[in-house]
Amino acid sequence: MSVTNRKKRKTGIARLIEIAGTKKWWLIGSMILAVAAAIAQFMPYIAVYMILGELAAHAADVQYLDKDLVWRWGFFSLGAIVAYGILTYASLMLSHIAAFNILYEMRVAISRKLARLPLGFFTKRASGEIKKIMSEDVERIELFVAHHIPDMTAAMVFPLLMLGYLFYADWRLALVVLLIFVLAIALQASMMLRPGQKKQYADYHAALGRMNASIVEYVRGIQVVKVFSRSMDNFQRLKGDIEGFRDFCLVVTRKFALTYTGFLTLLSSTILFLVPASVVLLLKAPSYAGYLPTVFLFLILGGGMFFPLLKLLYMSGYLNQNTLGVGLIDDILKQAEIAEPARGVLRLNDASVAFCDVTFSYDAENPVLKNVSFVAEPGTITALVGPSGAGKSTIGMLTARFWDVCAGEIRIGGIPIGDIRTRNLMDHVALVFQDNVMFFDTIEENIRMGNKTASFEAVAAAAKAARCHGFIQLLSKGYQTLVGEGGTYLSGGEQQRIALARAILKDAPIVVLDEATAYADPENEGKILAAFGRLIQGKTVLVIAHRLSTITNADQILVVDNGIIAEQGRHAELLAKNGLYSRMWHTYSQSREWVLTPRKDSDRSGTTDERAANEPADLYPCDFRRH
Repeated sequence: MSVTNRKKRKTGIARLIEIAGTKKWWLIGSMILAVAAAIAQFMPYIAVYMILGELAAHAADVQYLDKDLVWRWGFFSLGAIVAYGILTYASLMLSHIAAFNILYEMRVAISRKLARLPLGFFTKRASGEIKKIMSEDVERIELFVAHHIPDMTAAMVFPLLMLGYLFYADWRLALVVLLIFVLAIALQASMMLRPGQKKQYADYHAALGRMNASIVEYVRGIQVVKVFSRSMDNFQRLKGDIEGFRDFCLVVTRKFALTYTGFLTLLSSTILFLVPASVVLLLKAPSYAGYLPTVFLFLILGGGMFFPLLKLLYMSGYLNQNTLGVGLIDDILKQAEIAEPARGVLRLNDASVAFCDVTFSYDAENPVLKNVSFVAEPGTITALVGPSGAGKSTIGMLTARFWDVCAGEIRIGGIPIGDIRTRNLMDHVALVFQDNVMFFDTIEENIRMGNKTASFEAVAAAAKAARCHGFIQLLSKGYQTLVGEGGTYLSGGEQQRIALARAILKDAPIVVLDEATAYADPENEGKILAAFGRLIQGKTVLVIAHRLSTITNADQILVVDNGIIAEQGRHAELLAKNGLYSRMWHTYSQSREWVLTPRKDSDRSGTTDERAANEPADLYPCDFRRH
């Protein structure tokens, strides 16, 4: 039974019980065994009491001592201890089986949910926060199911058995024990029911989430930190979040230190109250020796009967963390997914891309795109250029429906993008970004992500087309070489070519390239650009470029500025307009003239724009021409 199939989600402890209820028969078995284990745990105390009673009854004349009775109770006690161990083991086995199955289902449910969420969800949350939810918060559910449920069962049954037997032995001393328990619980309740307690747990999770997010960011950026000689003390955000979490914990600790210390002291001082009460009752007892075993029983049981209850109190703290953690998990599971059409279109008319008065905003307040309209005809190259933050990458990602637009419409192959199932849409669109992720798997499987059914020969052919077959062959295990997250053993340019091999293997009719050579060195950039020529043959291409020389032969160039299409046309047409594109080209051309050693103007002929216009074919092995 899936943990996500709920029409109406509960909250708090009710939600935890609901999650645990997906494996209720395993947990019911675990609880029954835990009760049996608690009974077995209590049996040795009865055995000790019975043996003491027999010894006290014949203390004056040992020859009348029933030794067989003593031995029977001794073996009974030993058997109860063995049974307690076996029953506890069996109880925990059942609860752990239930817990690990629940954790598996929960993590799978979260992973599937994350895969179906729009990317806007991730822009609002740091990766450290999501990591905390998937690891720590989900793991706490295992603690609740595997340990807390059987432990709580035993922790409630054992003291009840003891208290019941103590009342059977002597109700007066039992009342003393009960009074101490009531006072301790009242003290604990005064601490737990203080105003703002729930908010404090929420603040704890928030502080912990911020600290985790900062730590992940710091570790990922450790190279930059080292290069610029920055220590953790100088990394103010991390330092502030760690100190904030520390200060929060110190404030809470100081707030509850006195009350909690008094609570623990009271529970631990049961004997302090039992001894004088026992002395009074001993003096009044008809038989001093006959009442002595009862006193011993209370001194043995009374001093330790509340320690199982301490488990419950410790669990209450974890329980609050669990409920808040489950709330964060449910916050992900209840997020609205990108809507799938009831009957999605299976075949597109062609590979055209059309934006019709598209308006889009990440936060519903500041539009990133405003009434954007253009058509990328099948088999053509459309270049998107413009200042940083103008909305170029957003257009590329909207083409793959990473978000739904706020207004207007996007059509792929003449069909509204909302009428195409996501899986079918992904079959028609390939994306290559400037930042590429290498998964902890073999290079072959990293490339095969483009087409899971492809043969090895097809994978190798795609690698050759992407100009990465050569360096793969030089690796220790070739295509079977493992790479880690972020491409541990690969340079940035090599990662880029692996990403291109994925896209080539996918062979999608629409290709989106988002500044795919931004971080490549000159040698790798040349190989990447050469690989582009193989990738874009016969495709509809949207290319987001900052090296303007690579898109001079594009079928159309869209100049994006402040969320609108400011200019549109071919390279020569846009230069003739003397608008934003012309200024960008002039600035770009001048930047390429920058050299370390000054040179005389007389050594160079022609204007800057004329020289730049003649250079791209020489400087770049391949621009975006169709071969």
